[in-house]
Order: sequence, then C-alpha cells, then structure tokens
Amino acid sequence: MTQPPTVTHRTFCRFCHAACPMEVDVADNHIVAVRGDSNDPLFGGYTCIKGRHLGDQHHNPDRLKTALKRTADGTFMQIPTAQALDEIAEQLMTLINQHGPRSMASYCGTATFQNAAAQPVIRAFHRATESPSFYTSITIDQPGKLVTPLRLGTWAAGMQGWSTSDVSLVVGSNVVVSMFSQAGGPTFINPLAALKQAKKRGHKLIVIDPRRTETAVLADIHLQITPGEDPALLGAMIKVILDEGRNDVEFCDRWVDGLDRLHDAVADFDLEWAAARAGVAADDIVTAARMFADGGRGTAMCGTGPNMAPHGTLLEHLVQSFNVIGGRYAREGESVQCPTGVLSLGEKPRPPKAQVNAPRPEMLTNGAAARVKGLHSILGQGPTAALADEILLPGEGQVRALFTVGGNPVVAWPDQTTVVRALESLDLHVVLDIMMSATARLADYVIPSKLSLERPDVPTNIDRWFEDPYVMYTDAVLEADDELVDEAGLFIELAKRMGLTLDLPGGAVSPGEDLSPNELLERSYPHVRVPWAQMRAQNGAVVHEDLRMTVLAPDDDATSRFQLTPDGVADELRTIRSSTNSYETLDGFDPALHTHRMASRRLKGVLNSTGRELEVLRTKEKTSYAHVHPLDLALWNAVDGDLLDVTSTRGSLRVVAKSAPDVKQGTVSMAHAWGDLPGDRGPASDPYTLGDTTGRLTDNGSAYDPITGLPLMSAIPVSIRKAVLL
Repeated sequence: MTQPPTVTHRTFCRFCHAACPMEVDVADNHIVAVRGDSNDPLFGGYTCIKGRHLGDQHHNPDRLKTALKRTADGTFMQIPTAQALDEIAEQLMTLINQHGPRSMASYCGTATFQNAAAQPVIRAFHRATESPSFYTSITIDQPGKLVTPLRLGTWAAGMQGWSTSDVSLVVGSNVVVSMFSQAGGPTFINPLAALKQAKKRGHKLIVIDPRRTETAVLADIHLQITPGEDPALLGAMIKVILDEGRNDVEFCDRWVDGLDRLHDAVADFDLEWAAARAGVAADDIVTAARMFADGGRGTAMCGTGPNMAPHGTLLEHLVQSFNVIGGRYAREGESVQCPTGVLSLGEKPRPPKAQVNAPRPEMLTNGAAARVKGLHSILGQGPTAALADEILLPGEGQVRALFTVGGNPVVAWPDQTTVVRALESLDLHVVLDIMMSATARLADYVIPSKLSLERPDVPTNIDRWFEDPYVMYTDAVLEADDELVDEAGLFIELAKRMGLTLDLPGGAVSPGEDLSPNELLERSYPHVRVPWAQMRAQNGAVVHEDLRMTVLAPDDDATSRFQLTPDGVADELRTIRSSTNSYETLDGFDPALHTHRMASRRLKGVLNSTGRELEVLRTKEKTSYAHVHPLDLALWNAVDGDLLDVTSTRGSLRVVAKSAPDVKQGTVSMAHAWGDLPGDRGPASDPYTLGDTTGRLTDNGSAYDPITGLPLMSAIPVSIRKAVLL
C-alpha cells in the first residue's frame, strides 16, 4: 500500500505562552512528528515538553468532534454545531431583551490568549451587545499586573533587557519551568540554558521562593520565604536600599514622586521583625538588597503565586518599585524593540522616549461597577473572582447567560463550592472546549473547539516581551472538521445570527460578511510593523533588524513622574507592620489550627488546566500531589503515597503526599486547576489520578483584595493530617 506523502510545516506551539517555533510533519491530515525548529533565529530548536505533544492533543480519542446539548434528564445529545449556534443565538437574544445586556457575560480563559483574533472579536461582541460583563483569567491570575501600571506609571521605552543584564530579582516565579517572564526578567527562550550562560558572564540571581525550585538552584541568594510574607521581606529590602542611599538618586530626582513617603512607610520594617515574619536570615535580607541595588543593569519581576497570596496587589507594586528606585529602564540612545512589539492592537506604535507614561489611577474606578464588594472593571475586564456572586445575586444586572471560552472555571476559579452553585443556576451556559471538562458537564451547550494547528495565527500574547523585533506567522497545518469552531469564530457566528456588526480595530464586520481567518487577523491587528502579506510569505520566524528603535530623548515638556506611593500603599504597608499575620481578615482563621501554608506551583507538563488530560504529559506528576517536607510528613506519621486531608477555613481536599526536601517546612506545595466536580455533582474525585482543585480551599467572602476582589488563592492557611481510611 502506498504511504501518504509527509509534508513538513514550520509553525509555532500555542499550548502555552512560550509560543516555541516547531517543525510539524503531517501525513494524511495527521501529525506524525513534532520537533523544535533548529533554524529559528531566537529559539534555535528549543521547545518545552508540552509543545512536543501537540499531536497527542489534536488526535486525542476523547476530543469533542460535535456539539452537545443538555436534555431534560440532564444527559447530553449530539446535534449539528450550526443548529446549536442557531438555538444559542435565539435564547441569548431573548435573555438580553428580557433582562438587559448586562445579563450576558463571557469568561476568556488562558487558551483565548493563544488565539490572536479571539479577544478582539469577543470584546467587539460585548460592545455590539452593550454588555460590560467581560471577564478573563488575568483577573484571577496576576491582577496586580493590571493595577500596578495604572497606579505607578510606566516607562515609555520599556525595561532594561535580559541580554545585557547584570542582576535579576525573581519573586515567586520558577522561570525554568514556566518559561514566562515580564519586565525583562529571565527569558522564556530556553530558560535553563539562558540562565546558565548568564551565570558564566557573572550575572547575579536573587530568588525569593518557599521552594528550592529549578530556578532557585541557580541563584546566588535564595531567600526561602514563608508563603504569604513577601511584602514584609520586600519592604525590609527597600528600607535597606533607601537607608543606605543605594537608589539611583539622579533618576529618582528627575522622574519619581513619593520616594520619601515610601521610605517613611517602611521605616519600621526592621530586619529582625522582617526576618522572623518571612522565615529567612536577617543577614541574607541585607545581602540580597545590596546585591540587587548595586548590581548594575537588570530588573525585578514577580510570578503568579505571590500575586495570588495575601496583599498580592501591593506585592506587585513593591516588586516594580525596585525597578523604579533603581532606574532599571532603557535610556536615551539605547537600541530596543518598540515596547508594543511588532504587532499592535489599537493605535500605531510610537517611537520610544526616555520618559514616564503618567499613572492613570482613575482607570481603577471608572469601569463598569460590580454589584458586589465595591469592585470595578479594570481596562474593560471585570473581576472574575466576583463573577459567581454576580450570577447568584438576584436583581437588576444579574448575569443569567455565560460563555466559557478557553477555560475551566470549576477547577480554575476560587471558591469552587460557590462557583459550581453559580454555574448550575444559569439560564444559559455555553462552553467552547476540546474535552468534556468539569465545567462542560455543567453547560447547556458544549461547542467543539478547533485547536491551534487548525487555524492561522501570530503570537501576539508575547510579542512585546521579546527583546528582538521577532515575529512569526503560521498558516493552518491541519484541516479542521466543519463542526469545529475556534474562539473567535464562535462569536462571529453568533453575531451573524443576531444581526450584529462587530467593530474591530481594522474595520467593521457586518452580519452578512464572510471573512477568511486571515482577513479576520488583519481586521483585528491593522497596525502591524511588518505587512501581513510579508508575514505570510515568510517561511518561519524572522528577526526584523530594521525595526529596532533607538530610545529618543524625553520631550522638553515631559512632566509625568512615577507615583511610587499612590493612595493606599503606605496604609497597607503599615497594616502589615502592625499585624501579627496576613490572615486577620480571613473568616475562621485559627493560627493554632491552620499551621501550614498551601503555596501554588507550576508543572512542566501542563498549563493550568490544559494538558493534564493527556497521560503522556503526566509522566512525573500523575496527580496534583501535596509536596511537603519530609520532616512534616514524619510529624503526621505519613510517607510517600499516603493520603493527606488538607483543610482550610473554607473546605477540605484529600490529596496524595509526596516527600519534597526542596519545600520549606510548614509549606504544602500544590498545582492548581486539577480535580473535577466535587461530591455527587460529577465523577468522584480520585486523588491518585484526577487530584483535586485548590480552589475548594478558597473563600470569596473574606480576605479579598479591595481593588481586584481576588481572595487568597496561594499561601492559604491550612491544617494537615494523615487521612483515616474507612
């Protein structure tokens, strides 16, 4: 029998944020091999384990291939996707007419950030329906990264680059595993090799983390902190720097307001108190502060875990304050990529200047007001931690219809108990997914989703974080079944049926218009620095050297300054200093009972809830283990493989113990977004295979951030005991 011909495609992985370039061999519309693209000018053949298993994801036998509709008895029946979309559009129009636009909400999970057209189209759909109820995973992941630039301000020319850095401060981020960085931190391009090479040139690495991670192993100083006490430690480090005059005085005099107020706010963050609170040595605090301040070029950056911990928004502000007081920004005359990257959504990119973009604190409160907790949408994104309450709270503006796209709220959102109750109460719940996830099983309609290799795309999500003007376009590698719809296509099809015009940055899409995927990309991103035709003609990624920019001098009338101590920051710092712990507003917290802290962790084989459905990616992490120090295990008379009951003020998990000498005593380290539906609402969770979600330990109703609404999702106080099996 003649074998079908094999065709090699140059594309990139959209399994996670890294977007590694790949070569994919395809025969008869089936992936037969995946490898890194050794000719890529930045990655040089590097890929992560997830990308190398794109074929397993696309050809998973459990993948959804047709639409499903819930029947009266709670089971699902297969129906054509076109019929499902017809019914959804009709029901949605009825709900909006009866209850107003705000009754329709959408939640965009991580996967929507891996589809360039998805968010522009979904935002346009919300504008067309006049619904402000737009939510994303950002507001439950690292919402401090939305808030901090608005309160602090930004530098128009961007951060100092990694390639010329002398020092890095990495707070709660295991970049060797996550391959994700912002603000000039350790690069996500082959991070282990990049860090080792940097060490050879003398780069100094400071890591703050409760676990001796793969990144911390390479550190010159590892401050193995007690989870949740990062603000106390960082405040003490800032005090050392300012007390000793190690800040960039010239930069601060020209561009910074509030330096003295910040200094006053940390005046009582003495070393002995901070060391006791953080669980580290006082001398190490001083050494780390001096190393970063005197290190030359380089930046401070923060990961997901501390952003989800107590005082997460303040924590992100403090981390960026290290960059401000050290003047760690690109200066006049330096060669940089435009801070907006090669692609730009919105206005055309402007040449970078060595000056401050003014803070915009009004953006924190001028968005759509939530009906709970005094919260607001920020930059058009509602507080996802409050969405379950918006669904459950009766009255005008109650959310009655929800589109879940590219996410799995049952295991990803905080306070799983409330989330499940909310999702079950919806009048209309539509889920776009590749699998029957825990969330999909609560839906009224499940629409089968295309995957990344079945559509053209560009890596817009990380474009601006490359130091080089690097861009890659990929065409579809596989032909998709007609029943499949991608994240953008779902809302395009609904708009057609509802007679809505979608206003995209590059022009409107009328209800009768049938755009190709490439035309949709062009309408979504009209202000590209490389013409679309040229990008499509490229065979693989290209570094466009001609697009490098030189940082210009500041405007003669530049008066904007960083606001180092905006309203609320000093008060929150003083609250931390005067408190005995970070949990005084957490209902039911008992320090004598809740003796340990549950800290989140990243895994190589999965990205949040994506990838754990593939057994091939779970070679080491078969479940969401409770990683604990051996001495803690001994306290509970437990060993590897035993079941532990982990209990917070909100709920309890039964998880599999895993001895982990790299974890600080008093800490249990667990991945989030595992597990399934709780109790009798779905399949009984098997701790040895399904694991469980840490979201069941969280409580939306107390100890939440007053700006973002985020409750404790990491550094959660818990009690632990060996499970008693009946």
